[in-house]
Amino acid sequence: MMSKKILLLDDETEYIASLQKFLQEFNYAVGSTISSKQALELIRDDKPDLVLFDYKSLDMDGDVFFKKAKEICPSIPYILVTAWNDPAILERFKKMGVTDIILKPIDLKNLLSKLQKILGEG
Repeated sequence: MMSKKILLLDDETEYIASLQKFLQEFNYAVGSTISSKQALELIRDDKPDLVLFDYKSLDMDGDVFFKKAKEICPSIPYILVTAWNDPAILERFKKMGVTDIILKPIDLKNLLSKLQKILGEG
């Protein structure tokens, strides 16, 4: 069976490295970038099975990124991962159609079960 491809977009490289390591232990193929522009290219060229993205990245805000990503590939699940526990922001992303929202610091067990459910593995 092919590993599911997950793309991580976040500007915190240590966080990306530890999350990547964790997900690879569960047989996910994980790509990552700190650049929204690069993430959009990867979505177009690589067609990941799921995208985890932060509200803040280096070169564009999460809502701008999410709108562009949905235009490129509307069918894949997008999960917002953020430390911004601001109800107005979270509500806006829900209205925009984000698949799920996970607050930082991430509970890895919870993340894993959400991924498995969304990717039809759990």
